[in-house]
Amino acid sequence: MNIYCNPLTLTIPPLRDGYDITKVTVPHLAIDVADINPEIKEILFKLGITVEWAEIFYRMPGAIGYIHSDLKAGDFTKINWIYKGNQSIMTWYTVNDADVKYTSGLTSTDTKYIRYSSDDVTFAYSTNILGPALVQVGAPHTVINPVEDRYCVCLCLSDLHGKRLTMAESQNLLQDYIIASN
Repeated sequence: MNIYCNPLTLTIPPLRDGYDITKVTVPHLAIDVADINPEIKEILFKLGITVEWAEIFYRMPGAIGYIHSDLKAGDFTKINWIYKGNQSIMTWYTVNDADVKYTSGLTSTDTKYIRYSSDDVTFAYSTNILGPALVQVGAPHTVINPVEDRYCVCLCLSDLHGKRLTMAESQNLLQDYIIASN
């Protein structure tokens, strides 16, 4: 399995009926956990996964995100559902030097991030994601969105005790939903 991104066969929408993500016009929006589709929460709970928080990222055509890791550097995951964003590319990097000086901050929804300079990282992997995918968000990553509006619904994954899940743990728990790659 890929250590950065695994497409998933989840066919249930991530948000409750009637939630229209195309109405989102701000770059980053926190979602109330109550707005997550109860069927998704039930499937994940049966697998030993809880959703600590959820968010939507909206990017207009031509938007290029900065290279960052979510929360802190490390190994932890989200399930992202990508809507539209044809030809958008998500790219992951490795850090060149463990002692790199980086910028940390808070997003508009008060979540932590670490921002990296392109000089401090090396390309590792990139792919176009459409639909649901398990993604590594502890590694530096960015999105380039060239053609159309892109909406990303993110579910932040934890175990039943609130510990963020690593990619290996998430892959193990979600193995029946992961689409095998070539």
